Amino acid sequence: MRVKPVETVCDAFVCDAVRYYDHRGSFQELFSHKDLPAFRVSQINCSISKKNVLRGLHVVPFAKLVYCVKGKIFDVVADVRKGSKTYLKWYGVELSGENQKSLFIPPFCGHGFLAMEDDSIVVYAQDAVYNAHAESSVNYADPKLNIKWPNVILSDKDGAAPFLDSCDVES
Repeated sequence: MRVKPVETVCDAFVCDAVRYYDHRGSFQELFSHKDLPAFRVSQINCSISKKNVLRGLHVVPFAKLVYCVKGKIFDVVADVRKGSKTYLKWYGVELSGENQKSLFIPPFCGHGFLAMEDDSIVVYAQDAVYNAHAESSVNYADPKLNIKWPNVILSDKDGAAPFLDSCDVES
């Protein structure tokens, strides 16, 4: 796996996996401790989304490594860590079952993704067990972040998330 820092968000990375093909099909390594040694997997999750569904922006006190197994997503990391040199910057990348990319989200950064195809399957590993009481949300359309999303379908929770000026995001 090739790991490249994201210039607009400190401590975020885009990872390019290498897929090996033979007469049976293919194989690829989604994560290796040698490439991201500080990342220790504690939980692995999977979500399946319909086209134009947006999940996020969620802020949690742990890191995530996000990979799209099937379909296509627009994945975003937003730096909402007050005091960070990249505060209020964001980075978006297309992840798909074809392009073999993943996105590493640092702790306390906002994370969200938009499904660009029906039945997009996203698998993500995180370095802590999920705790709903430790999660906060930032409105996906916060003007301070100015993320360029395509058309979206939201959950009630994500649609009602506060803007940065009025939310309690820990960092």
